Amino acid sequence: MIEKRQSIKISAPEEIAYKNDWITRDKLLESAARYGKSPYGQHLKAVAEGKVRY
Repeated sequence: MIEKRQSIKISAPEEIAYKNDWITRDKLLESAARYGKSPYGQHLKAVAEGKVRY
């Protein structure tokens, strides 16, 4: 419900791994591609492109 109201992801393991330099940008984009055009996949792609700021 919080994700929907605030339009932010609460938990995205791939995003956390990327932010902590545990995976590369390429690996993050691979994960995003696996989820396709779903909201989660689009979120991961936006993170990789630097469009997500908290």
